[in-house]
Amino acid sequence: MKVNIKYAYYTLLTGFILSNQKTIAQNADKETVKVEHGMINIAMGTHSESTHSIHPDAQWYPDAGLGLFIHWGLSSVKDMGISWPMIPGRPLAVQVLNPDQIKRVVAEKDYNLNGIKPRITPNEYWAMAEDFNPKNYNPEKWIKAAKDAGFTYAVLTTKHHEGFAMWPSAFGDFSTKNFMNGEDLISPFIKACRKYGLKVGLYYSPPDWHFDRDYMSFLYYKVQSINPSFPKIDADLNARMVTHSEEEIKEHNKEYAALVKGQVEELLTRYGKIDLLWFDGTAPIANGRNLITQEEIHKLQPGIVMNPRMHGKGDFITYERDLPKEDPGNVWSEFCNTWTNSWTYERSQPFRSNAFILGQFVSVKAMKINYLLGIGPNKDGELRDSAYINMKVIERWMVQNGKSVKMVQRLPAGEYASVPATANKNIRYLFAIPEFKKDGKNEADKLPAKDIQIVLHTKAKPKSVSVLGTGTSLVYQYLNGELTVELPANIRTELVDVVQVVLN
Repeated sequence: MKVNIKYAYYTLLTGFILSNQKTIAQNADKETVKVEHGMINIAMGTHSESTHSIHPDAQWYPDAGLGLFIHWGLSSVKDMGISWPMIPGRPLAVQVLNPDQIKRVVAEKDYNLNGIKPRITPNEYWAMAEDFNPKNYNPEKWIKAAKDAGFTYAVLTTKHHEGFAMWPSAFGDFSTKNFMNGEDLISPFIKACRKYGLKVGLYYSPPDWHFDRDYMSFLYYKVQSINPSFPKIDADLNARMVTHSEEEIKEHNKEYAALVKGQVEELLTRYGKIDLLWFDGTAPIANGRNLITQEEIHKLQPGIVMNPRMHGKGDFITYERDLPKEDPGNVWSEFCNTWTNSWTYERSQPFRSNAFILGQFVSVKAMKINYLLGIGPNKDGELRDSAYINMKVIERWMVQNGKSVKMVQRLPAGEYASVPATANKNIRYLFAIPEFKKDGKNEADKLPAKDIQIVLHTKAKPKSVSVLGTGTSLVYQYLNGELTVELPANIRTELVDVVQVVLN
């Protein structure tokens, strides 16, 4: 097998592996992410804008590997996605309507143009705060299972776009201070992370739809720009009848700025050392990116790392849903995705195949990108039993194959492979990822294992080639700097198989 040298590793990776995971559903995911990012003013940051912290306490991040992303909030009361169910009207952002059509849509609340009213209004959504009482909340159980499975950091939602703060905040009127008798849901999570040695990450959304409820329109991004005559929609999903003076707007924005800065300062001063701050958007007011600056944050937490989604630059860049197509180089990076089809707990959503999950993990690990995997507790504060079953699967895989993803590097310059691969000194780890049907992510979509050839281009001659974990020797051929390894179907597992190559 001859491969032209101009086809570098990541081109081969895209053709050989990622094509099996690029699907119609993922294209829909990509469009949804784009629309949602626009609505919350995501500042993604670029490679050139990313200069990471050199503080000693921040240097854990590039080798973190697996992170657990815990989305939790009021939505768990009614078993739905977080925040976004209160925002209808995505079809309106791409379709021009005439005045009569607009009048009908508003009168019938048919914002999705399908004859079905939205599942929930913003006011109905926020009313769930009265019933939010996670009586079985025990984050130690989550974090211990995550630790055993090889996760090294965890990120908890402290406040999503819904606006409900999961601690008794002195700012605003929508937090556990006003509900749940002031119980603090952040502190037990942080204590659990410290007990089991996971780095502490806190998610915080500057966009706050509850605080902004009398000023914003509760429709998807760009509806008003596509249909300028479309009225703003209030928290009951009716046409907004009240307008605000310039002075009222100015005062509201001033209070909004104080809310964001005050709440972030609370998170960074109440709980001791915080390792990571995960922003998600920008408040829709003047100077929204700098309501609290990175310099101010570093004064409070010198060793913290931040993403760029508020400030436009950060210690690391974030990829979401779609696997990165290119190696980010020396820029610290993270890819986040969901373990089910939802960021939050929804009992109707099955867990994705662990072969798919591990396939994504090793694909980004080969580019030295961390993998932040999303999961959500239910209204009682519990992860479902299947979450722990799946963590055990990851744990068993890590026991056998952990050395292929822990403290490893990219392939050295001049080396590339037909599959994702990592390196540690003179050892190379080559990942054979199970294939799925065109739009498959779940276990039922996984295709039967087949014999495959894996190719590694390296100037160093191989000393041994075997399956990591079992030690089974593999047939290989090395000729003119090209190592070809035969991996037969009858020794492959249900998950990602790792070929270990020891070089002279």
